[in-house]
Amino acid sequence: MCSILIMFLNYLTSILVAFSFSKLNSSDLFIEIQNIENSSGFIHIALYDDSKNFPKQIGKKLGIKKKVNIFLEDGGVILKNLNSGTYAIAVYHDENSNGRFDRLLGMPIEKYGFSNDAPVFFGPPKFSDASFKLIQNINYTLSIKLR
Repeated sequence: MCSILIMFLNYLTSILVAFSFSKLNSSDLFIEIQNIENSSGFIHIALYDDSKNFPKQIGKKLGIKKKVNIFLEDGGVILKNLNSGTYAIAVYHDENSNGRFDRLLGMPIEKYGFSNDAPVFFGPPKFSDASFKLIQNINYTLSIKLR
């Protein structure tokens, strides 16, 4: 009976140590969005770590959809426990709540933005223009302006 208890405690300790270690080697990223003009719809945020698929739907590492009024109350959103690496973010304000980034004749009709406020010329920016590095154990704040 005592040996079973010791085995269980060893197992529990190893789980706690592994969980603590994974948290120690990660970072949190707080994202604030500027120029939100109204509280209708949703804010969609996509995190990418792959330059080949930025900013395509298929290349998204993490996606968040949050009601605008809640987003405004919270002041932004936190992405927790990210590994160190190079990332880029694409954001849009889905004002009509249809879950799509709406365009008219190929031109965006909903506000959007990218990390680093990366420039846009006849299409999305390059990953290298929108990318930023996260280093383990450092928490970051990123501000993105909608245009």
